[in-house]
Amino acid sequence: MTKRLADMSPTSLRDELESDAVTDVNALIQGIGKYLGSLSGGDKTSPLALLLGTCASVLSDLKLRSTSSIDDAIEKEKRERSVVVQGLPESSATKASERMTDDHARVISMLDLIDLEHSPAAIFRMGEKSETRPRLLKVMFHSRTAQTTFLSKSRTVTSNFPNVFVCPSLTKSEREAAFLLREKKRQLKTEGKDVLIYAGSIIERSQLEAMKKQVRSSRSHSRRRPPSRNPVSSSSSIRPASSSNSSILHSIPSLLAPQANASTPAPF
Repeated sequence: MTKRLADMSPTSLRDELESDAVTDVNALIQGIGKYLGSLSGGDKTSPLALLLGTCASVLSDLKLRSTSSIDDAIEKEKRERSVVVQGLPESSATKASERMTDDHARVISMLDLIDLEHSPAAIFRMGEKSETRPRLLKVMFHSRTAQTTFLSKSRTVTSNFPNVFVCPSLTKSEREAAFLLREKKRQLKTEGKDVLIYAGSIIERSQLEAMKKQVRSSRSHSRRRPPSRNPVSSSSSIRPASSSNSSILHSIPSLLAPQANASTPAPF
């Protein structure tokens, strides 16, 4: 490979493997298969034939695992820069292009609401069309920063689009876990508890308010500066340096200069 693996995106890595390494592996596996197929009689059970058969099996397994791992990495990278919009009405236009244009216009209006200067990489509906409820709308951004910005300001979006909910793009297991968490929250609310979902956990609203109050208090405390106990008077603030003090002052630059043989760097 011409580029280091650390410098390659999952998609580039997959393309590189498919163009070079995977092709070589396929040729090797096919070559072993042809050789084993040409054997006859006792040669097929010889130690060499058994070893080559094992090698071909191991290579096939490694190829399948590596391809699957790369595909998983690609899908994860796409999810990390995508959001899913639930409850957004679908256009009733007969032409698919007109329905796509309508979805695109709605997403652009959402971006305008939160002042996000970004053109999504893809906007599309997921699943089969239903007569009872609109399909999920997936919005894929070019960067993770745009995705996190959109999610952080999603309350502005949902307040202007009734019955619309915005969430990250999740895997099936993550969606199931999030659903169970919401169901647990609903159950607790029916029991009269004032709870909400915060950072992937269910907490009481009073706990969140206490946490916010503590954060504000710590920030306010860190900004305070204690008054100086020994203020310097204007009459004594400037004094001529004595000869001994003068020699010390002259030696300060040399003390502050970087030392060639210093074993530890100066703290920043």
